[in-house]
Amino acid sequence: MIKFAIPKIELRALKYGYANARVSSMKGTLIDEGTYDELIRVRSVEGMAELLQRTVYKEDLIASSAHSGSEIIEIASARNFSRTAKKLLRLVPKKDLPAIKALLRKWDLLNMKTIIHAKIKGVKYNDIKPYLFDTGISDEWEQLMKAEGDELFNEMKKTSLGREMLSVGTAAFSKNMWEIFNNALKNMNTFVQLESILDAYTYLFMDKGLVEVGGKEIEAVRKILKKEIDAKNILIIERLKRHKFSREEIPKYLIKGGTLRHSFIEKLIDAPDTQTLFQLIKTKFRRLEIKESESLSLINLEVALEKALAAEKTTAFHMSILSLGVVLGFMLLKEEEMNNLRKIAKAKEFNIPESEIKEMLVMV
Repeated sequence: MIKFAIPKIELRALKYGYANARVSSMKGTLIDEGTYDELIRVRSVEGMAELLQRTVYKEDLIASSAHSGSEIIEIASARNFSRTAKKLLRLVPKKDLPAIKALLRKWDLLNMKTIIHAKIKGVKYNDIKPYLFDTGISDEWEQLMKAEGDELFNEMKKTSLGREMLSVGTAAFSKNMWEIFNNALKNMNTFVQLESILDAYTYLFMDKGLVEVGGKEIEAVRKILKKEIDAKNILIIERLKRHKFSREEIPKYLIKGGTLRHSFIEKLIDAPDTQTLFQLIKTKFRRLEIKESESLSLINLEVALEKALAAEKTTAFHMSILSLGVVLGFMLLKEEEMNNLRKIAKAKEFNIPESEIKEMLVMV
């Protein structure tokens, strides 16, 4: 009996055809440039919310209506992103789930940062609950919020996220983390160090999940994530330099896992002026653009790095077809949309001119 091999393109169509078709449909609901222009032009956050009622955000805005000002946009956009992520988890083949779950782990760690920061500030759980991303483990967050002093690290270890963190960390790293966790509530500098550790875990988890799936497009995502670490470390260095941290102190606050070598980090720390700094960063982010008329403020640098990363994401996925890359690319687009909406809402509260708001947005 003669057996015929199914062509690869047909196998991919069988595997990803439905998921890719659904994602293509979802792409049609993304906010386009014309709508962004309208959102920027309206005079208030309330007007912005009214415009968004015509979009896929309607359900989320209704659910967030107890809040006001930029908070309603922040909470509604987070709810919408969480709902979208859950849809994507139902769409992808089982074998590819670790990759999607890996990219969603960052929101669990962001929730943990929010909770620890709330404890430092003495904020109650019910007050921060609307700002947490719905990742399905809200009971664990509430329990963590109740922990006091030295109990915090022990409660963290009981959470599904905490168990995973300890499983991938070395004994020495876990001991160091225990000390930092306990001191984070007493000292803001230690809390900043803890944030760097949680960021490191974010990328460690994402990379671990992506490696499980493998493939050419997964490698592209891994490279982008390393570039994200580099961008964050550049901003951390500049922020700490401006707060007069010593040359020896700065490396303690950096996120592990990027591509910046120790010698390059030293050059960034020692850069005597903004022009030297820009030229250094440009060697790592070739699409980095800052207008000559702009000063190299932290905000301008952050936006420029975001745009350079967005350009790399677009390049990595614009040719994806019948693959997991279509789904991953859409997730990244949806995240940028959420960030853009939050920027517009905050900018309105601070009466930032329309032209400046538009410059802040990352269009992909």
